[in-house]
Amino acid sequence: MPGKATKKRKFRINSVENGPSGDTHADRKSSKASDAKRKRVKPAGHRETDRKSPKAPDAKRKRVTFSGHVEVFPSTADEKSAGKSNEEDLVRGKRFSEEEDEMIKQAVLDYIKENNLGEDGLQMVLHCRSHREVRHCWREIGTALPWRPRQSVYNRAQNLFRRGEKRKWKPEELDLVRRYQDEHGSKWKEMAELLGKHRTHVKDAWRRIRLASPKKGKWSQEEYQTLFDLVNMDLQLKAFEEKQTKHGMLRENISWGAISQKMSSRYEMACCMKWYSQLTSPMVAQGLWADADDYLMIDGLLQLDACCIEDVDWDNLLEHRSGEICLKRWRQMARHIGGTRERSFMEQVELLATRYCPNMLEYRTQSLKKSADGSD
Repeated sequence: MPGKATKKRKFRINSVENGPSGDTHADRKSSKASDAKRKRVKPAGHRETDRKSPKAPDAKRKRVTFSGHVEVFPSTADEKSAGKSNEEDLVRGKRFSEEEDEMIKQAVLDYIKENNLGEDGLQMVLHCRSHREVRHCWREIGTALPWRPRQSVYNRAQNLFRRGEKRKWKPEELDLVRRYQDEHGSKWKEMAELLGKHRTHVKDAWRRIRLASPKKGKWSQEEYQTLFDLVNMDLQLKAFEEKQTKHGMLRENISWGAISQKMSSRYEMACCMKWYSQLTSPMVAQGLWADADDYLMIDGLLQLDACCIEDVDWDNLLEHRSGEICLKRWRQMARHIGGTRERSFMEQVELLATRYCPNMLEYRTQSLKKSADGSD
């Protein structure tokens, strides 16, 4: 029958298309999906490699090589450390020798000649900030003395070229400096130009003549007492200013210039050295004593009313200090009161109480507490 023949023919065609195994088209799709899933699932221990890596497992990778002639520059940190090392090697705070002075003079003159600055060259170099063409001249001049800071070379050159041939001051010049300071204060630039000298020299001259009756040598008991009174007053004022401005004080920030002016007999450096080198105990720097302990100890001795040094129970005088340390500090104080043989022990204590006055005890205690809190 024609209908059955047609069905058989279609069956053969489907069989040929499905292949010898007789799989259907849907089965082939399922097989492909299984293969794809099998590829996506990675076995245990599998390590994913870079997709851009070559497919061949034994393919050679490119290696980076460096030439032996490549110059390696130091890092920024190395440059900073090298610069810091150079700064530490510079000579500071030492007087310039005559040879160095001549080298500075020659370097300045050579710079003027090489740059054709003419007769006004020296003034241009000394006032380089006012002349744009020589504004950076000291970078070159400073190389003549590479072991000295450039600023030190500049300052020394100013002194060398500005000081007059006659370095001694005339009485009328000193009187002019004194009157100028009374009217205008310590503005020495105009005065220096008027006298043809460097302002540093004018300032130094004023320091030498500003005291009415300068003294040298041994200090009197009146000077000791005046120094204590002025320092105590200055510290109290500084403590008030500190509360207002909320700024800490650096080494107590004592105004030694004002103290020297009020004493009128000792220069400020002498006052400062006397206070910190002799009147302040060296045990403070060693951490064995504190400035406040001076006031605490004198206050404790006043309350004891002892007749002699042997009557004092030094071990129980200060709770936080040993008796040996307290006795040692007492002997340091007694060196500067004079006449220890003529004065009784109680008279010595009363004299020191006028210097280490009780009203300073609160300030000194607060200062000690602040320094302790800052060190924690």
